[in-house]
Amino acid sequence: MAEPRARRIAFQGEPGAYGEEALRVLHGPDVEAVPCLTFRAVFEAVAEGRVDGGVVPVESALGGPVAETVDLLLEHDLAVTGELSLRIRHCLLAPPGQALEQVQRALSHPQALAQCAGYLRRRGITPVPETNTAIAARKVAQEALPHTAAIASKLSASLYGLTVLEEGVEDSPDNFTRFLTLGPAPERAWARRKTALAFTTDNGPGALYRVLSAFSSRGLNVARLESRPQRRAWEYVWCLDVDGALEDPRVREAVSAAQAACITLRVLGSYGVA
Repeated sequence: MAEPRARRIAFQGEPGAYGEEALRVLHGPDVEAVPCLTFRAVFEAVAEGRVDGGVVPVESALGGPVAETVDLLLEHDLAVTGELSLRIRHCLLAPPGQALEQVQRALSHPQALAQCAGYLRRRGITPVPETNTAIAARKVAQEALPHTAAIASKLSASLYGLTVLEEGVEDSPDNFTRFLTLGPAPERAWARRKTALAFTTDNGPGALYRVLSAFSSRGLNVARLESRPQRRAWEYVWCLDVDGALEDPRVREAVSAAQAACITLRVLGSYGVA
């Protein structure tokens, strides 16, 4: 009898990216991590059934929402099934034999470079944007560019044969990124539950207040609220996270009351938070 195949979970980037790290924390070490070039490719792979699920970043504690992920959540009919806040520890990586004092340029994703901006200034290192942290690490390893390092994960160092010149080069200890799972929920314990909604209202006075009061009047905490532009000028869709599961009668009643105050309302997912 053949052994069941490992679940295939997609992430954006290359092996060693923080998306892969989040994927393995959420789904365990035995899943097959499937790298995708773009966030859209992750969503499409899940939607078309080519993978069993996906993991995508949705918000950085320092950089704010990942707008592309939010827009793709609104575009696709995929349920959010789990959330992880991952502590991001950036490392300065270089080919073996290159000393820290020799580094003049650092390649990485623009957001990672921004999170390490103070460190780079103090070291006199020029930031150079790349598509992904792991791609930056692979490029530095393969091309062995002089005086050039990468800012990426410790996992990338081991995957691409690089030396960790310095660890924890991010400027803030609060450098966390929220990742969401798409597809089947990971089999793990959850610290709490959350429900995510997307809704539109009319443009009249008090429209947003009426939606939010559906939750506050029932003692429910709105953990996040942001707007994204629609495809029509000056019209917006609101994204809201409320603490609590949809199975909770208070949450279910609040969503029903909010729906009555909206033009449209969609539940993006009701899921566990790690």
